[in-house]
Amino acid sequence: MRVRAAAGKAKKKGLVVMDRDVESLSQLYVHRTLTSGQLARLAFGDISYETARKRMRRLMQANLIGCASSERSEGRGRPELLYYLTQHGAHVLEQKRVIDRREIPIGPAHTYHKEHFLKLADICISLKDAEDIGLIRNFAWLQGEDFASQWAKQHGAEMTEHPDAAISFAFPKGEQMIILLELDTGNFRQTRHWEPKIVNFLFTGHPIWVVANSETRIATLSEWTLPLLTANGVGAGKCVFAVFSEIMEGILAARWFRADGTLSELRPK
Repeated sequence: MRVRAAAGKAKKKGLVVMDRDVESLSQLYVHRTLTSGQLARLAFGDISYETARKRMRRLMQANLIGCASSERSEGRGRPELLYYLTQHGAHVLEQKRVIDRREIPIGPAHTYHKEHFLKLADICISLKDAEDIGLIRNFAWLQGEDFASQWAKQHGAEMTEHPDAAISFAFPKGEQMIILLELDTGNFRQTRHWEPKIVNFLFTGHPIWVVANSETRIATLSEWTLPLLTANGVGAGKCVFAVFSEIMEGILAARWFRADGTLSELRPK
């Protein structure tokens, strides 16, 4: 991954930081790293992609964000850029959004975690797409660590494991709900990793969504999960599973499997 330095361009005339710019910094804080297409969708959704890219370049020139090339293709064979927060961007975000500077990650994401962060952002965008066409409403995305911190403050109980994200939304005629989201890495071990996660998640009482790369992997995770659900007195639908590639075609159109292998209808009839 080749990092592009922006410091040399930082001496251009000062940039007036607008609300949209702060939102782009906030999205990089939430998602850690984003492709140019993802950042455009999440922070610049009301303007054209090319206009959004020009603004991203201005943010780079002002040393608020940095970028590196990625393995993802943007089209015409050129690699898509990955953006991340810089020290200066973190400082501006701390002032504008009152976020503790120590909690703001800066610099490019580690290669090992990069694709995981990008897939989570893809899932977030899929949910935003569902909101845009009216399938859900009041959608919000919260970092798993932030959810765990809030849970501890509200309930006086620490979560030793946190989800990748906590998502909140309501169906058009339904009530607002919170769902814990876990994106399987393929490296989880049953007793060392998976069981402590699910037990912690069940303790909150919230439904659980698990996204994996294949139905084969889902079968394994379901086999590990079902006894935990039974032991905690909840049904197989408390934790549902879907394949990542299907979610990219529409998160509510994907097949979601209960822990017992049966298909779940997520949307109320």
